[in-house]
Amino acid sequence: MYRIFSKYYKLMKDINFRKFQNDLSQKIYDSLAQGYSSKDNEVTMVERLVDVIHGSNFKGFNFYSNKIHGSRSYVEFNYRDKPITKEMSDMIIISIASFKKERIYQKISFVQNKMDNNNKWKIDEEQLFLLKNFPNFTGDKGIFKSFRNDEIIFFNHSKGLGLFGLFMNPGEMILISAPLVTELQKNKVLSLDDIRIIESTSNPSGHNFMLPFMADPHFIDDFLHFHFKNDLFPLMFNGMTHFLNNSIFSRDIYDFVRNWTQFNIGEPTYVFGNVINSDLDMFCNHLLRDIGVGEFVNLPSYNIEYKSHNNIAVMAMLFDLGE
Repeated sequence: MYRIFSKYYKLMKDINFRKFQNDLSQKIYDSLAQGYSSKDNEVTMVERLVDVIHGSNFKGFNFYSNKIHGSRSYVEFNYRDKPITKEMSDMIIISIASFKKERIYQKISFVQNKMDNNNKWKIDEEQLFLLKNFPNFTGDKGIFKSFRNDEIIFFNHSKGLGLFGLFMNPGEMILISAPLVTELQKNKVLSLDDIRIIESTSNPSGHNFMLPFMADPHFIDDFLHFHFKNDLFPLMFNGMTHFLNNSIFSRDIYDFVRNWTQFNIGEPTYVFGNVINSDLDMFCNHLLRDIGVGEFVNLPSYNIEYKSHNNIAVMAMLFDLGE
């Protein structure tokens, strides 16, 4: 993990990295604007995201995205005291860092996208409950049905495993966590006015604040060696950096691209040799194989028969720390 921190510390001062982030953001803006001009529906807008992101690259960063066609994925869970069946999400975002083809760090999030109607989005309260709480669930149809026959349990310590992607005319996208949507929505509707909140409120981790001494390269070396030597890595990035952090809100496409490329989006499944959440990590690795990332990273094998016939968009960022 020392390697990934050092890489990002240098990237934050690399003007070319910022140019790459800005250029990718602009490509997404242009694509979504064309979608709104063509009166595209939600499915087509997601496909535009997949197409524009796939193949993007910069100094060890490579992006892979694919729309896996098939049946929608539905899961069964208890909505309070009532058994119910719902679609999990229509898009998945994965971030993975590797060194010499071995995994170092990996995160994932489930995203349900919504089209706006006059800067308002209808919210399905049962799906919101699912993406906020991730109660025990079983697969009813699609990818989770073939993945496991018994109950599936996902951790959501980051509060960023379940997200909503809010498309907005004339070609904008907001990414917001399900817990935050729960607090802001009114009568099953979320409006742009509801979202106009202070940045520090939406990002309680304070990842936009950086202590002044973090700019001292000599301090950084001592700081890192101390934390890794004493197994304090999980605590060391709590709001102190712009990267390897946790963001539950991206106000626009620029925020989204920067948060994604700086490992601020999603729930960790694997950290420096440790599987954090076995069910979630296994599911994530199956998806990475589906879109071809397994060719570039050594992913674990599982003794289960997995079928990828599913209707979902998967977007993965691979950061090769060896480059």
